Amino acid sequence: MIGQVLCSTAVAFALFTAGTTAAQAQAFPTKAIRLIVPFGPGGSSDVVARIIADGATEALGQAVVIENVAGAGGNIGTARGAKAAPDGYTLTECTIGTCATNPSIYAQTGYDLQKDFVPVFYVGGVMNVFSVHPGTDIKSIADLVTYARANPGKLPTAIGGVGSSNHLTPVWFASVAGLDMLYVPFKGSGDSITALLSGQVQFFVDNEPSILPQISSGKVRALAVTGPQRSRFLPNVPTMEELGYKGFVMEPWYGFMAPAGTPRAVVEKLNAAFNASIQNPRIKKRLEDAGLRLIGGAPERLGEVMRAEYERWAKVIKANNIKAE
Repeated sequence: MIGQVLCSTAVAFALFTAGTTAAQAQAFPTKAIRLIVPFGPGGSSDVVARIIADGATEALGQAVVIENVAGAGGNIGTARGAKAAPDGYTLTECTIGTCATNPSIYAQTGYDLQKDFVPVFYVGGVMNVFSVHPGTDIKSIADLVTYARANPGKLPTAIGGVGSSNHLTPVWFASVAGLDMLYVPFKGSGDSITALLSGQVQFFVDNEPSILPQISSGKVRALAVTGPQRSRFLPNVPTMEELGYKGFVMEPWYGFMAPAGTPRAVVEKLNAAFNASIQNPRIKKRLEDAGLRLIGGAPERLGEVMRAEYERWAKVIKANNIKAE
């Protein structure tokens, strides 16, 4: 008899909990949502997140507020997101660095992608641009190679975060071209661009959305892009493959994650809002004008990208012995 009562009580509690969770998900959101960008302001991660947050705010009826938490190649901000309550009110931006390469580079990241997060939304990707300070005599990739070979270890090259695409791309290029360059680390893309503009460094490979305004204004000279085709914004700039570097394609990407345990109904509501954001004509134009190739789709799409990219870049990282100091 006691067992029957306990069983009935457990079933009733489970039904009550399920009903409560469903009701909470249906009411979600009732307050502002925090979106952690694990890098400083001004870089492409920040640019993309802010534009999409604008559209998601409109779709959800609640503000999506950006919180920049830079440091350790994005690990600090991502770890903070992993520890947040799994209620949908704290999301973390996912990048090729934090969600694909960092686990192979850092002995400790402070988070476990498989255990600590669930995918919410895959935004899409951009291409990188090889850029130099316009005061140099380097006007092509061939010039860059010639200069670097004549001056081994002396070409100041900005790195906007260990393991980021603007770190892996020049290291990968140096390995392929047989170059020895001087890497100068910065906290993020924004700081790296400032250093390039001031002449503190001469070479930087950055995501198109953040470096494009500087190229368009003539403050930075573009040498090549890493997309499979030329950029529609830089039609006169060749791809690396066109220049003879076959297979040299790098397309940094972005997504959003939630802490593990976030109710599926909440994840789906957020996913729908982000899909609505990138389909909003006003938001879509801003993102495409920034050079983004939009994809979207179900939450699982981000999980698929994360797994594939981890496997791809783990090989490059191992071959070049890239480790965080």
